[in-house]
Amino acid sequence: MKNKGLFFIISSFLIALSFTACKNDKKPTLPLHSPSPAVEDAEIVIGNSNTFLFLSDVHLNSFSESTIYGDDTGMILWKAFLAKTDSILGSIISPDFVVYTGDLPGHYPRPFYLPPSKRADHNQNLKIILQGLKDLVTKHKKSLFYLPGNNDGLAGDYSSFADEKQSTPFSLLDEKVNPYPALNINSSGNIAPYMVSNPEPKMGYYSAKPIEGLRVIALNTVIYSANFFAVDGTNPIDDGNNQMKWLASELQDATQKGDKVYITMHIPPGIDAYGYKKQGDNATNWTKKHPWNNQFLQIVSDNQNTIAGILYGHTHMDELRRLYDPSGKNITEVAISSPGVTPQHYNNPGFKVVSYDATSKELLDFTTYHTIPSATAWGKASYSFNQIFGYASKKTMFENLSTDNLPAIHTKLNTIYTVMNGAPSYNIEPGIEVKMEQ
Repeated sequence: MKNKGLFFIISSFLIALSFTACKNDKKPTLPLHSPSPAVEDAEIVIGNSNTFLFLSDVHLNSFSESTIYGDDTGMILWKAFLAKTDSILGSIISPDFVVYTGDLPGHYPRPFYLPPSKRADHNQNLKIILQGLKDLVTKHKKSLFYLPGNNDGLAGDYSSFADEKQSTPFSLLDEKVNPYPALNINSSGNIAPYMVSNPEPKMGYYSAKPIEGLRVIALNTVIYSANFFAVDGTNPIDDGNNQMKWLASELQDATQKGDKVYITMHIPPGIDAYGYKKQGDNATNWTKKHPWNNQFLQIVSDNQNTIAGILYGHTHMDELRRLYDPSGKNITEVAISSPGVTPQHYNNPGFKVVSYDATSKELLDFTTYHTIPSATAWGKASYSFNQIFGYASKKTMFENLSTDNLPAIHTKLNTIYTVMNGAPSYNIEPGIEVKMEQ
């Protein structure tokens, strides 16, 4: 179990007294946290909690104005999304930073590979959304941490982040001063926000510090998919292994320097619940040909006192996963997704504002803001995770979820999985638990 401090909020001035927890206990930080707020208020921060904006899977189709269930995001919904996130970032109590866990452009018919002569529409979608996100965070002077999704490579779905000419989607923007992948941060230094490590820019993974005491490690987990193919001239097996080694070293460095870490990714480890009906246990998000799933779980287990949260996208749904140690008995971390803005999986469009403890950086709660695909304005619909699940607001998400039982979590998750667009049409339970593969 994680080693956490115990913090009591006392007096109207919110003076926090910290105590050292025993080595094998994960203790709550006891923040005072408000219930789900209205849109204009975003996430009201009370006590010792702060927030960040968590986005994923817009899948913009800039050649369509309207949006319906089963389709990608059209321009009307895209503009409504920008207006909504603009209001949240411009609120009195604004999120500290923004995380985007991949998949920018709309889908297109397979095969996966797009020859250079057929990339114009794909590149146009990429350019519009990259510029739109950049303008949004620049307006509010917020850091944005982006990482690759499987649809983001220039050469097509599940391709390497860099193409045959070593170009990435970032080459579509003429930006030298404040370039992606992490916007509005210093390229180096020791005062947050700044880039910590960016060893392989063409691969898309890096680490950065959004605020003091917290490090965001952005992974490119598309490399670990069975569908992945490289057009950049590198060896995918070497690429995957090198990223795992880098992840372990980054976590070790963070531990030595006293930083807490959020690990962010697009494709999560474990079972793909959507494909489980047809493939059973073979419906893994990461390929079984290489032991990357087990390596990752081992790394998380070894560094669970440093890791304060795991964030992912890809599924388009409002879901979560519990990661286990090698014994398969002890939960080491909880991962949460951001739902897609696209309703392509018949979910309602959505995104999150996540609250975290200002001291321990542990995730406390999230509010999901959602709408319907045909909306011209986003509206005020939202729900709080702790309220939906009936969890204690004075505990971290890890504490609440690691002590609940799987059937109960499955039942509760069914209510929000499609972002309030009805019950899922398939069994989502196999995707909740992530354990070592045999």
